[in-house]
Amino acid sequence: MAKGRIKERHQQILQYKLKKIREEQMLEADKHENEKGIESSSKLDSVSGSITKPLSDVSITLNELEAADEEIQEQKWRLLNEDEMEAITLEMYERGHYSPAYSDEKQAMPGIEILDAMEDLKKRDAMIRDADSSTKGSSNSASLTAKEREMEAIARKGMQEDEASFAVEAPLEAQTFLWSEKYRPRKPRYFNRVHTGFEWNKYNQTHYDMDNPPPKIVQGYRFNIFYPDLLDVTQTPTFTVTPCDDPDFAVLRFHAGPPYEDIAFKCVNREWEISHKHGYKCQFANGIFQLWFFFKRYRYRR
Repeated sequence: MAKGRIKERHQQILQYKLKKIREEQMLEADKHENEKGIESSSKLDSVSGSITKPLSDVSITLNELEAADEEIQEQKWRLLNEDEMEAITLEMYERGHYSPAYSDEKQAMPGIEILDAMEDLKKRDAMIRDADSSTKGSSNSASLTAKEREMEAIARKGMQEDEASFAVEAPLEAQTFLWSEKYRPRKPRYFNRVHTGFEWNKYNQTHYDMDNPPPKIVQGYRFNIFYPDLLDVTQTPTFTVTPCDDPDFAVLRFHAGPPYEDIAFKCVNREWEISHKHGYKCQFANGIFQLWFFFKRYRYRR
């Protein structure tokens, strides 16, 4: 309701402003005619009288209105009649013409930084170029922030010799977000680990030995995706697994809220061990989404 009253009052102010401009134009036209010797009509007197309403007849002044709080202002605005409303709005127009007044730099409050318009524009353009260049490349190509370095240290913790970093992203289709106009979408940083090793099943025990070991295979993954600036931390990031054209591989896709884009990785397509005692972990804590899993081991049958 208050917003409706403000909008209505704003329309009234605009109408009075337009009326004053028209009256001033009429006065100038009549004055020009008088200089040429043409008699002014009685309309000029009525118009000139209408735009110079004395403020002494107004029950409250503009200064008193501005000094009052919002509730009292609203009450007093409602009590104003048409003439008082016109007089006050005309005074508001004459004071500032609805534009902020220029002031000297020395009058600025302490601690306020005064920016040069051209320098600020150049700085903003440089920031946009840097952001564009960082989003075009790999999400881990640019230098990490202090918070992201802490997250990477957590993700590296306990890394063993049979593990290696895994940073091969799978391409995704062009992504569009409803919030892209408000926030600049960016890829999340990450530190992923792939676990490889020998699988000493009956077949490998029959055909291989320690001097001639079997080929290493992927035994599991540890995905650590960093979301330090996630706006809604109550919404846990999610993941989906989509089969590829090659049945031996699948695309693991991670999704979170603004300001992060989706990110995907191509991994081996095998059945997961989803028991915690076999190393499965799926949690979001301290800005890190962790998905750790190992593959099930199949027994060899002759």
